[in-house]
Amino acid sequence: MSPGVIAGSTGQQGTIRVIGQAHYEQLRRTVFGNGASPVFAVLDGAIIDDLPSLLQRNAPEALCLFSGSLDPMLAAAAPYVMQLDPDATATQMALRDGWNDHWGIVLVADPGVDLHAVRSHLRRVLRVRTPDGNSMLFRFYDPRAFRTVIPSLDAPARREFFGPIRGIYVEGRSQDSALYFARDGGPGAQPLALSSAA
Repeated sequence: MSPGVIAGSTGQQGTIRVIGQAHYEQLRRTVFGNGASPVFAVLDGAIIDDLPSLLQRNAPEALCLFSGSLDPMLAAAAPYVMQLDPDATATQMALRDGWNDHWGIVLVADPGVDLHAVRSHLRRVLRVRTPDGNSMLFRFYDPRAFRTVIPSLDAPARREFFGPIRGIYVEGRSQDSALYFARDGGPGAQPLALSSAA
């Protein structure tokens, strides 16, 4: 299999723009820099081909953010949350394989927070009210939506959205960057230039 093409992934014509190994290592060190804080990822089945099968092989403990008995097509397009360990294959999926193809976001939670608590919290922020009172799905796990909407929240709304999550990493607009949004920080993101690791 050639570099940049991974079975079960999408992007343009089935290829993904895998970040370089040095960039991945820098991102991994940054994300796992506080060993006391658990790390999670939310991956988007609407972007990743056959995500449930991919997770079954690489992160069988992953949990769907949608509840109930799902139609197979909905289950395939649903978002899933999983806990990450520094050297796990699932971490490579979240921080390397789909980093520049909008596969999802990476969460750093408060110490002691487990996968079920993160799922429970994220389910509460999946739906939002529109100005006309209707309910709609908030695809916060799409990095493009995240980096557009989250900076517009005021401090109380941001703290409510983050809940037990200390901060969230998303891909930047350029292929060699990441953005970190802090629960208790300002509305903007702290940029992480991955090119400095090359």
